[in-house]
Amino acid sequence: MLLAITPVAYVVYKLDASTYLGQNDKIRYPMQFLVLVLLLGAIALRVVYKIYLALFGVDLQKRDYFERDFVVVMFCLIMVQFYYAFRRERIRNNFRKKRSKVMQKWLLQKDEQIKTQEREHNELLMHYEHELSELKSRKQRLRANHDRLSSHEIRLQTCLKEATQQFEVMFGALNETVRIPQVAYFHLKEGSAKSKLVDVRLLDGREGTVDIDSLAKIEKLWPNLFFRAGRGMLIQHMAIKDQYRDEGDCIVELFGESNERLKVSVEAYDRLLEIKREWMRILPEDED
Repeated sequence: MLLAITPVAYVVYKLDASTYLGQNDKIRYPMQFLVLVLLLGAIALRVVYKIYLALFGVDLQKRDYFERDFVVVMFCLIMVQFYYAFRRERIRNNFRKKRSKVMQKWLLQKDEQIKTQEREHNELLMHYEHELSELKSRKQRLRANHDRLSSHEIRLQTCLKEATQQFEVMFGALNETVRIPQVAYFHLKEGSAKSKLVDVRLLDGREGTVDIDSLAKIEKLWPNLFFRAGRGMLIQHMAIKDQYRDEGDCIVELFGESNERLKVSVEAYDRLLEIKREWMRILPEDED
């Protein structure tokens, strides 16, 4: 039986190793029956018959060997094949179970990876949305700053254009061309309205008159450089050195050799402070 089981095991192993036969059981099992039952049975019967005849001088055809012992041998060969078939199926089932567990574990890992990637994707999406919102806000701020700077630039250009202008000042019988930055203030003296002339005081202390009949016209000519400090006075902004309160009086101190101090109303003083704050936003002071 050992000699019979060995070729059975070898043939079954070869059949199991065949990829084609492993996937086609309808061809594999008839072939296995043909080889291991019919062919191997016939070979085994022939070998046993020759051995008994040669060694023992016994003719098995004249005994009941075929009806009893050979049937048992064939049954054993068939049962061995059933054993290998059951064993093969059990190995397959174990492999399927193991593979199923491995696949489940792999699927769980992939599912966790997908969830992690989705979470990272959502976090990145939120981050980019936040950055986009910040960029939009920054763009709006930059646009607002650009508009404000453009308006400041226009105002500064206008101020520069006004500051470069000149006009004629009459000092008695003499006329002199004067630039706007030389002016301390325009004002009206008694009788100036009748003569339709406006008095002007320069930073160097000289006083003269201009051939303009009202302060309103001067204010229209140079609206960015002069400040109305009452009905009868226009002060030039660049001539103001300081402003402060002194014992309840609102004082505006001018540049020049005399450092002239002008007393203005509270309303004019407050408006001058507001104008100064506006210029501070346009031209901030340098930090040391």
